[in-house]
Amino acid sequence: MNIEFFPFEQFPMAALLEIESACHPFPWTEAVLSGCQGQGYDFVVAAIKGKPIGYYITHRVLDEATLMNICVHPNHQGKGYGGQLLQNALERLKRHSITHCFLEVRASNKGAGALYQKLGFLLIDKRKGYYRTNGEREDALVMSLQLQ
Repeated sequence: MNIEFFPFEQFPMAALLEIESACHPFPWTEAVLSGCQGQGYDFVVAAIKGKPIGYYITHRVLDEATLMNICVHPNHQGKGYGGQLLQNALERLKRHSITHCFLEVRASNKGAGALYQKLGFLLIDKRKGYYRTNGEREDALVMSLQLQ
């Protein structure tokens, strides 16, 4: 199925919070998601037949950007939508003359790490104990992609 991309304002925050909660063991709050708007932010929702299935949030500063969050509802994972979301994000960043994109990913998130590597992201650092878990802390892998 084809996905379409929309500004997040076209969907109720409750629908986006549902996706966030389904995707992350420690989901962002409504206040955090709502704070990701305004100058320098792109908060883009992917939808199928008008129903949101995922989204991404990037933040731009000068010629660099960070992929703050990207997720696809578990019911729609494994169908290539995450790759389409990421490609859309990278294309938008290029249109803003961004030269580098950075991200952090849980070390245990092998699927996301493989997708990022497939699209050319390189591992540049590791942040020990960056993410919360149900017990101890988990490392974050810091990755970078040169866009231009």
